[in-house]
This record gives sequence, C-alpha cells and structure tokens, in this order.
Amino acid sequence: MKLTPILKLVRLSALPSAWADQFGGMALASVLVGAGYWRFEPWKIALLLPMSFGIYLGGMALNDVLHVRKDRLLHKPRPLATGDLTLTQGWLITLLLFTLGIVCGFAAGCGGAVLALIALIFLYNHLAAGRIRGVDVVHPKAWTIASVAVIAGCRAIHVLLPLMAHAGPAKLPALLSVHTVAALFAASVFAYFCLVTIVSLFEDSGGGRLALRIVSMLLLPTAMLLPTWLLLRPGSADSPVLGIFVPLLVLASLLLMLWRKLDAARREPIPPKLGACVGAGIRGEALLMCGFALMLAHAQPWWGLLALGCYPAGSILSRWISPT
Repeated sequence: MKLTPILKLVRLSALPSAWADQFGGMALASVLVGAGYWRFEPWKIALLLPMSFGIYLGGMALNDVLHVRKDRLLHKPRPLATGDLTLTQGWLITLLLFTLGIVCGFAAGCGGAVLALIALIFLYNHLAAGRIRGVDVVHPKAWTIASVAVIAGCRAIHVLLPLMAHAGPAKLPALLSVHTVAALFAASVFAYFCLVTIVSLFEDSGGGRLALRIVSMLLLPTAMLLPTWLLLRPGSADSPVLGIFVPLLVLASLLLMLWRKLDAARREPIPPKLGACVGAGIRGEALLMCGFALMLAHAQPWWGLLALGCYPAGSILSRWISPT
C-alpha cells in the first residue's frame, strides 16, 4: 500500500481539529475538578491524543468503506473509488485505527464512551450513505436530518471524552445536569457541527442559498453562548487578557472567516466553494476550542494555546494532503 492514498482515506488534514477537541476537553475537566471526586491528571492527554487519532481517522476511513458504491456513482476521487486502495485494505485500516482508539480509551478511563461513539459513527455512515437506485443516490429526508444530529452528537461526545476519562462515563449525565458550563460546552460543539454538516449536504450538488443564510445567522449565537455565560459569572475578569481579550479575538476571527466563506458560497453556490466552507468549518473547530479553553481555564492557558496551534497545523496538512 502506498502512503498517499492511505492519508487521503483517513483525511489526515482533519486530525488537528480532533486533537483540538481533546485540548478543549482537558480545559473543561480541569475547571470541574472541584465539582467531582477526581484528581486532574494532565498526563492523560498522552492517551487521549492517540485515542482521538484512532477514532477520528478510523471514522473517516469507515466513511469511504461504507460509501464506496456511492462514491463511484458520483465519481469522487477517493482512494477506494479510484482503485488506489482495495476494499479489504480499507477495512483493515479502519479496524486497526478503531482498535487503537478503543485500547487507548480504556487505558484513559473512557472506554465505554469510545465504544458508544464508534457505534454512533457506524450509524451516521449508514444514514449518510442514502439509498442507491439504479445510477442515482437517494437521500430520504428523515435519514438526512438524523445524520446531521448523529454526527454532531458524535463530536459533542468526542469533546467530552477528557472529562469522562477523569470522572468516568457514568457521572457524565449528573455533571451535565448540575454544571451548566459542561452542558453549554457540549451544546455549543453540537450546534457548531450541525451547522457545518448542513453546509456539507450541498457539497456534491451545489445550491442551498437559504440554508447558507440560516447557517450564517446561527453562527454568532453558537460561538458566543458559552463565552457570554462565562462573562456573566463572578471572577470572569480575573485575567482580562488571557481570559477575555485573546479568546474573544480568536472567536471573532473564526466568525469573520466563516462568514466570508459562506458569503462567497452564497453568491456562487457551487461544490468547490461549498467544500471550502466545510473545510474551513472543520479546521475552525480549533479556534472554537481555543476560545472556549482560554475562557474556561485561563490559569492553565496551555490547553487553549495547544488548541490554537491545531489551526495552522490543519491548514498546512490540507495543502499537503488534499481532503477528498
């Protein structure tokens, strides 16, 4: 097997955004230590990063494995559809990556959540595949709506894995119900990826001007709900530079970048411009996590700064290995 087709299969350029989730999740876990019965253990990031590597890239490979017939009908330049990799090789890569994610997840203390996440990834790919009728791919409306919710839910679970690695998956419902910050953190990520996924629905066919306009309007409350809540809390001004100014500047940069991309796509809603919006949205998760992490844990700014570093890393990788 050649390396380049494998890197395209697993969408390596999207990995930094997944790692940004883990840095943001570590910031959340660090501020909720006093609310639970666990010690914050920074070393767990050494397990969470390879876990995320396995789950995220395995999910990307699974997408191509389960969608190979659809990709061939749509003439997508993906390694399995073009024959650069065989279906057997695709399955082998997928299973190896998932195995890595599961092993590291259990070692970190969130193995059950990892298994549930992988099951949801399978469900999403089944829903997103649609139905093939002759030479056409049909996407039932109910399946499409469900797929958006499922993949956004996957991302929300993914960002909460560091918290579950510290508190245990069984305590997550109680933490979300008692601690508003955890619920808003997860809800913001869920809403953000709902918006990104909605744009991706038009990536193959083009169009969707109304949907793009709605997404543009919803981006502001999605990105600013958690920061607004944090600013209204006592002690929010303890670190005005790292805790307020820098994260708000990062979030403003994210919004301006996405609005510019969406505006260009709305004027000319063709697949390349819609794809650029989706790519920017995925890479922009690093900026979202940076802003959230710095506002949550400005006393431990390295989590936010590490998340910020994931943004240029994703941009560089996307130029080296073009996502398909």
